[in-house]
Amino acid sequence: MTYLQYHLVFIVPLLLILAVVTARRRGALAGPYQPDDRHAWMGYWALPVIAFLYTTPWDNYLVFREVWTYPPDRVLGRIGYVPYEEYAFFILQTLITGLFLMWLLRRDAAGRGQEAASRPNAALVRWGGAAFLMGLSLLGAWCLRSEQSLYLGLILAWAMPVLAGQWAFGGDLVMRRARVYWTAVLVPTAYLWLTDAVAISQGIWAISDRYTLGPGVGPLPLEEMVFFLITNLLVVTGVMLFLHRESLPRVQGGLRWLTPWLGVTILAFLLRIPVPLWPAGFPLLATLSTGLLTLAAWLFVARHAGAARATGMAALGVTLGWAVEKLGSVTGWPFGVYSYDGAPGPLLGGVPLLVPLGWFAMPVVTTLLARGRAWLSGLLLAAWDAGLEPLMTGHGFWTWADPRPLWSGAPLLNFLGWWAVGTGLAWLFTRLAPVMFTRPERPSPALAFGLEVFFLPGGLLLLGQPGAALGTLLLMGAAGLLARVLAERRGRGATRPVVTR
Repeated sequence: MTYLQYHLVFIVPLLLILAVVTARRRGALAGPYQPDDRHAWMGYWALPVIAFLYTTPWDNYLVFREVWTYPPDRVLGRIGYVPYEEYAFFILQTLITGLFLMWLLRRDAAGRGQEAASRPNAALVRWGGAAFLMGLSLLGAWCLRSEQSLYLGLILAWAMPVLAGQWAFGGDLVMRRARVYWTAVLVPTAYLWLTDAVAISQGIWAISDRYTLGPGVGPLPLEEMVFFLITNLLVVTGVMLFLHRESLPRVQGGLRWLTPWLGVTILAFLLRIPVPLWPAGFPLLATLSTGLLTLAAWLFVARHAGAARATGMAALGVTLGWAVEKLGSVTGWPFGVYSYDGAPGPLLGGVPLLVPLGWFAMPVVTTLLARGRAWLSGLLLAAWDAGLEPLMTGHGFWTWADPRPLWSGAPLLNFLGWWAVGTGLAWLFTRLAPVMFTRPERPSPALAFGLEVFFLPGGLLLLGQPGAALGTLLLMGAAGLLARVLAERRGRGATRPVVTR
């Protein structure tokens, strides 16, 4: 059996059956869940395009690494490393799962009443689910270190950040129709497991034993089962969120928050995503990411305090940051004995450019999170540096030679120095733009700290440092929680009524 014959036997007939059932329907495409057919069709056709664009580079990398292999006589031809039929699979799977979901939604006559009665704790479902899924993405980063777990790692690192984003946006919405949701995921998944097992047995494609853990069901490896489960989760979650009537108001509410600084901040963190597939590009991606975070901080300050003051604050942070780093690398004070020899470029006077840039961007982030408390901003910076030390030394940005190391070669003096310099910069920034830090706009660049709580441990897992990853997660998490508690206390104090005699 060839790959084309596989489609003609297992995939195309099922799609045609669902298409005929859909054509003969009575009522709206998605039933009462979304009565506007135009909107429903738009979501249905948009998702295969998104799936195709997002999956294509990932799939090419898997075939390039020979995680998946296809005998030449079983495929019609290739674009890049991937057969034509595989590209078709991206689209056909999405179309089948989408039509099956629509059929379930049409049949779920009681769903609207059940949805009104079932209102899960929105914050817990959305953010708890997103945190769990991001944790799985960190597990994926850890799996990328070993050849045997490479396939599982590539699946989790590729899919879980997207699924976490979907869940953060509207996990509570899809859980209002939990029965429909899980049926729409599990039934196509089980069918694809069965057909995948047949294809592997027929030699249409093969999964490398070198890159898989071993457990499975018959010829079907565990990783293949996880792959089809997760891809159907992405499809069903995406379609249900697109169709839900509360999604558009959430998008409109989010657009009111969308500002240039927020877009630049998101882009700064998106640049971290290619690192697992391009480890050698880390120095370039890290420099670009830090540069964008610096631009985001400048845009935020300029929005609230004017471009001239923002430029002055940026110049102050970069200049002072460069000076203390140059002093530290030459004299060992105020951070300890370290060197920038051999650091990847670009360099500024012998110091990697991202370091002085970080001394403006990071204090802005932590001072916003600390609501203007300079000492707390310094503490947040020291916790942040606890993650940066093992990550950046692992990539050769600096080298420690201090005789009294405490953490990843860095001595206690380093963290005291970070606290002192960070506190000083925070104090200066709050004097230059006091209102911006004591009553910050929401959201603010402070969200970058929360994102780093996930991205830094992920980077450390890629370096094979699980202890440092766990320590970073705990230290940054505890510091962020302290900042949140103190911010809420300050908020309650600000609203407490004043009693006079």
